[in-house]
Amino acid sequence: MFKACAYSNNVTIWAGCLPDQELADFLGFRITRVNVATGERIVQRSHLGFEGDKNDNWEGQPSDVWPWQKPTFMDFDAVEGETYQYEFCPMVGKPGALTAREDLKALTNKVGLKSQFGNISLKFNRGILSTQWLARQLPKGADGAPDYTVLLEAIKTAGNAIRNRLAGGLIDQLTALIKRARTEGGRVHLALYELSDPELIACIVDGKDVVSLILSNTGPDDETNKPTREQLQAAGVDFQSRMLPGRHIGHNKSGVYVDASGTPRAILSGSTNWTPTGLCGQANNAIIVECVELAQIYFAYWQLLKASGNEQGADLRKANATRKPECQLGDGTVQVWFSPNTTEENKPQHGAATPPDMAELFHDMENAAEAFFFLTFFPGFPSMVSEAAYLEQKRPELIVRGAVSSPQALPRQQQGAGQAATAEGTTTDGVALFHRNGQSPDIIAAEAIEQQMGPWVQELLKAGPDSHAIIHSKVIAIDPMDPAKCSFRTGSHQLGFKASYENDENLLTVRGNQEACLAMLVHILDVYEHYRFRWLLYIHESTFTGYLSSTPDWQAKYLPGGAARRELEYLTKPAAGQAA
Repeated sequence: MFKACAYSNNVTIWAGCLPDQELADFLGFRITRVNVATGERIVQRSHLGFEGDKNDNWEGQPSDVWPWQKPTFMDFDAVEGETYQYEFCPMVGKPGALTAREDLKALTNKVGLKSQFGNISLKFNRGILSTQWLARQLPKGADGAPDYTVLLEAIKTAGNAIRNRLAGGLIDQLTALIKRARTEGGRVHLALYELSDPELIACIVDGKDVVSLILSNTGPDDETNKPTREQLQAAGVDFQSRMLPGRHIGHNKSGVYVDASGTPRAILSGSTNWTPTGLCGQANNAIIVECVELAQIYFAYWQLLKASGNEQGADLRKANATRKPECQLGDGTVQVWFSPNTTEENKPQHGAATPPDMAELFHDMENAAEAFFFLTFFPGFPSMVSEAAYLEQKRPELIVRGAVSSPQALPRQQQGAGQAATAEGTTTDGVALFHRNGQSPDIIAAEAIEQQMGPWVQELLKAGPDSHAIIHSKVIAIDPMDPAKCSFRTGSHQLGFKASYENDENLLTVRGNQEACLAMLVHILDVYEHYRFRWLLYIHESTFTGYLSSTPDWQAKYLPGGAARRELEYLTKPAAGQAA
């Protein structure tokens, strides 16, 4: 009756179970994590009880007492190096008197935390702040919300437990090439936008003999980087300031490793600014690719940036407008676009020509066979988000799921998006929720629980009133379940026209590496599913009361014909026999 599968990245394991018919008196799943090597079985805990149950300390109950009323599960406590399977067992009966249907349980494939996928290392953080866990780690501020000042102090302190938990694998990932250069005698060439994290600055200073840095300004007053610039100069670090004027920003978060013989070997990219909030206060990613051909392309770009000084001149724009070759990487390819790549220095308010990198992205989205999933910060218009809204209308059979950092980045109502869009269209208060066929929105914005709701306490949405980014990954995974067609994009690029016209950016596309694409999908699902629940509460499209349903009606939307069925069928495709 049930089939199950699982896949993972470096911080999270996603497991899913597909039912094929309704089950009487079914109140949810017992989820058991099975250690493949030792046979140890741990029933996973649920923090959601039935009406009248107490959970004041947020300790929860095993899921055979408070069952999991959802056929998908995310494990944030898996141990690196271990291999697991996840067992979904239906619990039937009444609250407080449940029986396990052992005859119907389903077991996933074997899976463990993973960050290495051939020549690609892909890592993520746990940068979601609106969690009940974090809300209980912090004292309350004057407004009753968790005290962000305590959080800010914690995340800038090396070794702090909260910092380490939220940063996931990003600290090791961002410093890996510098440590490698110090060991092997190579050199790392960095191009960074924001640099203020004490531990990362110390790594650069300690590695000053092997680091060359282009450090951009963060605005007219350069508030974020000015103290760092002074510190780097005093320490004798080889760095060049890139002070761009007006709306232009040097937005890269990239690096190139060149070995002792002078051969470029590997690149670093992703969405993570080198700041405490970049590491810990936003959803972010970082990728390292071992590929000589790709590294040579990145190194040539770095040298061109260095030669450009404080300008984004015609030579730079012309070089960036030329499509770089696809580099073979295992059974797939990897390819990069750099920005700015338009002849015009600023994006026109109306009638902007589609930049070449965005044209290619739109082409891939429009040719998706079944699905794409995305996260982004604030891409402007036109962008991947407006294209996604357009394709939902044009191709209702397509599964489209996405999350943006704030409501201002949601799709706007318009005649059409995509490559032909020329105007912003009609808006309501600047934004409009995107609905299809009367259903709840598939493209949502980040939100937090704003007031006590049953045992749920008020959460922290972002790292202080001056913080902007909540979701900062700019990623899209297209047809991740198709080994041949799967692809994903990551990098610094905001995935909108403005970035291509005005910013220093890099946008990396990986094709054909399904394991890495599934790891990206897990990152997207982690962020999307977390915020979608809170977003529906925020816009009053959820009837959630803070407690489990005491009837089996909850399962209806996951059964054939249910609102969530098509998405669940897609995500559990490996359960049909395809290895994840």
